[in-house]
Amino acid sequence: MKSSILLFALVAAAGALAAAPPDCGAQTSGSGARPAALPASGASQTAQEATLIQAALNHFDSALALHDFGQLQALGIRPASAKGWQKFFRNNPRATVTDDCPASTLAILGDTATWSCTETATLISEGKPLPYSLAVRFTFTRQNGVWTISDRR
Repeated sequence: MKSSILLFALVAAAGALAAAPPDCGAQTSGSGARPAALPASGASQTAQEATLIQAALNHFDSALALHDFGQLQALGIRPASAKGWQKFFRNNPRATVTDDCPASTLAILGDTATWSCTETATLISEGKPLPYSLAVRFTFTRQNGVWTISDRR
């Protein structure tokens, strides 16, 4: 996964985090609205929040890599979705899943954030890797200072 923490700080210091996320991960233009420029203290806070959201996503990817479905649920993934991942890895034990999330698609508004990403699942078929990518949108919720994944589409 490409980590863009430095880019977060640069973007936030410049005064804006860009991009309203597209609806349900579809490739749409959205409303075109962008957050207003933030004062310096707000930009610093946003950069800190972006770092915490990146950490939540990293934990999600680590749980997938370890096939740790209990950890997925602890991160906020619903039980039905965790069971779906469990079935996926049971049927594809050598599969890998990664998320590439550009800093420009992270939108933070109060205690909610969305991040549009490209998720790539690589299956092994007859000894050959078969990558498959799709657009996903993560929704994060902050409770008691902790960011968790509240939705993934």
